[in-house]
Amino acid sequence: MKNLKLFLAAFVFTVSTATYANPNFTFEEKNRSISDQIEQMLLDSGLVIEEEFTVRVIFKVNEQRKIEIRLIKSPNEEVNSFLKRRLENQKLYGNSWDVEKIYELPVRVQATR
Repeated sequence: MKNLKLFLAAFVFTVSTATYANPNFTFEEKNRSISDQIEQMLLDSGLVIEEEFTVRVIFKVNEQRKIEIRLIKSPNEEVNSFLKRRLENQKLYGNSWDVEKIYELPVRVQATR
């Protein structure tokens, strides 16, 4: 029993290390929410934001489940450009996306100090 626990611990450690070390690894979780997927794409912007505001992003999902940006509207052009770079042609996972449907996503931009 002790050897089995040791083997399982070593296996979990090896798998987690191999997954973490592989930059091309994609974990396609079917139950991951739409907002979680997009939030992950928008992490670590490096932008300095003076005040909070909301950006309106309108996009479509094509047959390959990639984002096609239709409109990004906010008072900050730097944020608009960042959102377009990060979201355009990004692949979405899961079964909750309707192909060719237009989505509207409000993105709250928080001030960084």
